[in-house]
Amino acid sequence: MKEIIRKLIQGVLTDLESKVNVEILVDYPKNEQFGDYTTNVAMMLAKKMGKNPMETANRIISNLKFPISNFFEKVEAVEPGYINFYLSPKYFWDKVEEINKLKVAFGDSPSKEKKVMIEYSQPNTHKEFHIGHLRNVIIGSAIVATTRKAGYPVVAANYFGDIGSHIAKCLWGLEKFHADENLEKIPDRAEFLGKVYSEAVQAIEKNPELENEFKDLQNKLESGDEKLTELWKKTRGWSLGEFDRIYEILGVKFDALFYESQEEQAGIKILPELIEKGIAKESQGAIIADLEKYGLGVLVLRRKDGSVLYGLKDIPLAIEKFDKYKIDRSVVITDVRQSFYFRQLFKILELYGFRKQMCHVGFEAVSLKGGEMMSSRKGNVVTAQKIFSEMIRKVKDQFLGAPYPEEIALGAIKFFMLKYSSGSRIEFDMDEALKLEGATGPYVQYAHARICSILSKAGSEKLKSQKQANFSLLSRGKEIGLMRELNKFPELVEEIGESYEVHKLPHYAIRLADKFHSFYDECRVIDEAKPELTQARIELISATRIVLAETLRLIGVGAPARM
Repeated sequence: MKEIIRKLIQGVLTDLESKVNVEILVDYPKNEQFGDYTTNVAMMLAKKMGKNPMETANRIISNLKFPISNFFEKVEAVEPGYINFYLSPKYFWDKVEEINKLKVAFGDSPSKEKKVMIEYSQPNTHKEFHIGHLRNVIIGSAIVATTRKAGYPVVAANYFGDIGSHIAKCLWGLEKFHADENLEKIPDRAEFLGKVYSEAVQAIEKNPELENEFKDLQNKLESGDEKLTELWKKTRGWSLGEFDRIYEILGVKFDALFYESQEEQAGIKILPELIEKGIAKESQGAIIADLEKYGLGVLVLRRKDGSVLYGLKDIPLAIEKFDKYKIDRSVVITDVRQSFYFRQLFKILELYGFRKQMCHVGFEAVSLKGGEMMSSRKGNVVTAQKIFSEMIRKVKDQFLGAPYPEEIALGAIKFFMLKYSSGSRIEFDMDEALKLEGATGPYVQYAHARICSILSKAGSEKLKSQKQANFSLLSRGKEIGLMRELNKFPELVEEIGESYEVHKLPHYAIRLADKFHSFYDECRVIDEAKPELTQARIELISATRIVLAETLRLIGVGAPARM
């Protein structure tokens, strides 16, 4: 509807031969008493033309060319020059019917040609998959699902950090402190590797003389030492296997997998060309990209000891994405602290002549409530598996007899993580996440379960007739308010498909659940004395259930029928 209004106004401005260019912004009023949509275009236009805003607004309204009854009950100008659009009740009634007809396809945008790759998760092997990694996965999977619903062909990608100094430290720690142990008998081998890495880091920090031992092992590993390579492959497999188990729990699947170990060789091959083009140069034995004149500092691509850094690996990776998968846009989701680095990377690719649509979505850190910031080096990380187990235990204690404790626990985690904008730091509070009231996953899941219960009762009592519902009976304020919220869903999907601001999905789910509860508290759904009204309200809550479940699906949260 926003786009329809924009086109209507643009047609008026064209007819009025207005040579002043203004952006036509259409939004929802902060207060619903001022309509369903509002625009300040008249004020923007009047300011540029030196005209009266109210006169300009009324002139635009009088020249709108469409039968108002098709969409709007009324269109009015209000001080100081806003144009407010009020959708007609019939529009809302038709929307309820449309939702029940389309079901989960409601909100699907038309197919688009632009193919998008969304890269997220990117865990390092030989380290624990902790609560911070969860936020990346939850944001990324929601962006993938919503972008697909917005009509874009999407390739979901993951990039594993399976080489680097952290892995060499872990292998050194295994050789130094655990050489006599049977590693195959260790029950949680992936978590064990993370502890060994932390053990190695702390040992070297306490005794710097051990640095030489570690460096010797790192050089042997990079030179292809057969024994160390076998140990690397075995332990890498442990980590990757653990990641797969976590992704299965989270319901996450990837279409493309990249590995840092493979991109390193491609980076080494491309380095001479970067030097030849003047993009990279030697500096004190290292190879750098000097981006000072662009305000982007200096990025080291290869250290003087010959070790290759992220930038040199990410250059061929970016090219491979577009060449192999024929994408039109690349989106990378990582810690916000890497934002400056990605600006450097994108500039290097531009200088190389690789001008493609690439963007970085950054997210802030997450910690447990009352806990210090986590660090694999310190060994104080809280693993994802421990979070899962503790949340499930809490659900079983709090929701006695709940048939789907895992679904409620995972939903609570995902909803809590996602309801904050990516730029906000999070203190994850397990008890807060599981509350049945407020902005939580269980609150929204309960709204869905409540609707399912009502629909089940209606079905068992055979209250729904086969004839078409009389939607004109849905005229009360709470009914209109609920339909108004349902109408916003397709526009939200379209918006997030461009902005990637997926935190708006939980906020929408909360508003929709609020509107349903408010409606239910005032309006009796099943009334045997009023079968027509009952049928109309059943259709309304059925549409609400569909949209609520689909919103939860996009953020990876289950929609239980009972709680």
